[in-house]
Amino acid sequence: MRYPVIITLIVIAAVFFTGCMNSNPGDVGALPFTGEGEVQVDALLPLTGVGSSLGESSKAALLTAEEDINRYYGEIGSPARVRVVIHDTGSDPATALSLTGQVHAAGRRFVIGYLGSAEVSAIKDYTDTNGMITISSGSTAPSLAIPDDSIYRMISDDSAQGMFMAAFIRSEKVDAVVPVWRGDVWGDSLSELTLSAFMARGGIPLDGVRYNPDTTDFNAAVTSLDVLAGDAIAHYGADHVGIYAVTFNEIGDIMDLAAGKPNLSRVRWFGSDGNTLDPSLAGTSPAARFAASVNMTGMIWGIPVQDLERSQVTRIKERLHREPDGSSIALYDTLWVVMGVVEETPVNASQAQLARALVRHLDTYSGVSSDMTVNEAGDRILASYDIIKVITGPSGSEWKKIAQIRMWPYTSREEIIPYT
Repeated sequence: MRYPVIITLIVIAAVFFTGCMNSNPGDVGALPFTGEGEVQVDALLPLTGVGSSLGESSKAALLTAEEDINRYYGEIGSPARVRVVIHDTGSDPATALSLTGQVHAAGRRFVIGYLGSAEVSAIKDYTDTNGMITISSGSTAPSLAIPDDSIYRMISDDSAQGMFMAAFIRSEKVDAVVPVWRGDVWGDSLSELTLSAFMARGGIPLDGVRYNPDTTDFNAAVTSLDVLAGDAIAHYGADHVGIYAVTFNEIGDIMDLAAGKPNLSRVRWFGSDGNTLDPSLAGTSPAARFAASVNMTGMIWGIPVQDLERSQVTRIKERLHREPDGSSIALYDTLWVVMGVVEETPVNASQAQLARALVRHLDTYSGVSSDMTVNEAGDRILASYDIIKVITGPSGSEWKKIAQIRMWPYTSREEIIPYT
């Protein structure tokens, strides 16, 4: 750990809490006290809707961090406490914007959580112009990598994911890819990045199916996908054709329908960070069985291998009752960092002061999710992705990590580590 946040807390806690507890109760600071030394942190999570599985994982990580931080404060005799207040965005950008306005109206300056690129796009102008800071562990669209704005992202943008996934698909001897993707800022960007990188490696990106994010009936989309897959098989052979799915948890509905189509079961399927580890593809459902039969393999931001056995990760997993994704574990670290920022910024800190303090903490802190250094756009530099495959296990289909590919900060060297 390059700069342990615990040491920071010990050094500055006494100064900060003396100053803040004497402040005018009407003053607005980075995160005002709600009484008795308690700081409220607002987390915007998709607990319902298409991103619900990622929201559930994020909630488990944040509640575990809340417990650990409060236990630590108690052990050092500090009156400080943190309370995470979780707001459900419903995976809806308009709801995320409304909730952000409520946080601001209450006098608080930070929103953190699993906010996808569509949600970040919806709230960006508001947080930019209202002196707020947004810390997201879910937004990855490169178009949102903008220096000096209010957005900070705790995972790397999709430039790395697209490059890594294209390399993996080619390594599986797939020559042609038929994409199916969510038609929003994230889906459009990631599919384009991956297919461009695939073509640069000699692969052939074919016409695919783009669906509206509001789609609930996927019959037409899957029928079209099956026709396109059949054409691809005729030209390149089933063993050399892949389906690349850039979706959220609608992947379960898509695969449930795909199981009844003549061509979609004959080719390999590849996923993205929006559907990898999705619980709908585990178990004994038709979608889960289909996913195993087509070797569904996805890629998702993951913490470096050496950190997987940390007790914090184990406790998040126990709370969630399944494997947490890496972006959720990044939120565990985020809550510690936010508390460090709160402690060293004045009650009336400007947005620029908050941002400067946040970047300093991120650039000098290495936590459960490893090095948190950010680039000039406020995005995490560490590009670390788990490659995870659906296999047939003793109790039905299950996700199994098969490898990790990553690129460390300040290096351009890719490192591939197989899981044993």
